[in-house]
Amino acid sequence: MDMIPDGSLSAVVDSKRGILYLVKPDGESVAFNVGKNDEVAPVISGVAVNDGITYVLATYEKFAGVRKYSWAGPLGEERHGWAGSVADNIARSPSGNHLCYLITPNAGKQELYCDGNELNLASEEYEIHSVSDSGVVVLGIGDKSLVLKEGNKVLELETMSVIAYRDKLLASEDGKLRVYSLSGDVLAEKEGYTFKMTTLMRWTLIPTGRYIFRNEPLEDTSVLTWNLREVKRLPGFPYFANDNFVVMCDGKTLHCYSLEDFHEVFSIEVPDDIGYVKLSDDGKVLLVSGDVGGFWLYRAETF
Repeated sequence: MDMIPDGSLSAVVDSKRGILYLVKPDGESVAFNVGKNDEVAPVISGVAVNDGITYVLATYEKFAGVRKYSWAGPLGEERHGWAGSVADNIARSPSGNHLCYLITPNAGKQELYCDGNELNLASEEYEIHSVSDSGVVVLGIGDKSLVLKEGNKVLELETMSVIAYRDKLLASEDGKLRVYSLSGDVLAEKEGYTFKMTTLMRWTLIPTGRYIFRNEPLEDTSVLTWNLREVKRLPGFPYFANDNFVVMCDGKTLHCYSLEDFHEVFSIEVPDDIGYVKLSDDGKVLLVSGDVGGFWLYRAETF
């Protein structure tokens, strides 16, 4: 699932049936069968919305790549490889100004496509872990992370837990949380505040322009400044944050807090265990997925 930052368009996929749903905040929707003309149903790896265009990354019958859709209908394809090639994963930066996806055309090789540019990788085990608004891409492989910008390698770290935010990196290594520059300089570090990726590729840490939200398993979430000073604790697990709000989860209840003064903006109980969360920049549109299926779209009454 995905939603563009202004909340005006959301995209969700029924992977079992290969159906893409595009939904506006008022509930109006359209649906497309992404494998309509294929004899073999596609295996969908992910979806991303960028500038009103929805990209469905999948292993299709004769290729791996993306099929593109607007509200009005199909816009074409980006084909890579051939029958037997595999679509790996897709990610966009928080603002949507950068979009990347990975393809495995054959054994021992991967291709990274970012904003239309191709980079060949001599492995088939990379995963996209992060894409920042400044175009920094973090690829994970084993227990290492490869950091790229504009198709060039800028850094390699001996940990798989690395997140890019603009031109800074957050890394969990040697029992510490570290903030790196792209040149590899350690700008700040804090003992014991490590983070990791949980199930569903969910990080236990989320960076924003002003704050970093870091969860300790089975405990509350620390609110840190970029010099890694803890200024507050919030109950629950951080499911989403942008520069204006953070959405915390406690059981099946989501709590949204303003980053101006941390007052609670709203809380809402979701019908199922929560998988992913997206909130618009203004906090008025909320998209939630269930842990194993189902999607819910909410909007503010004063939208």
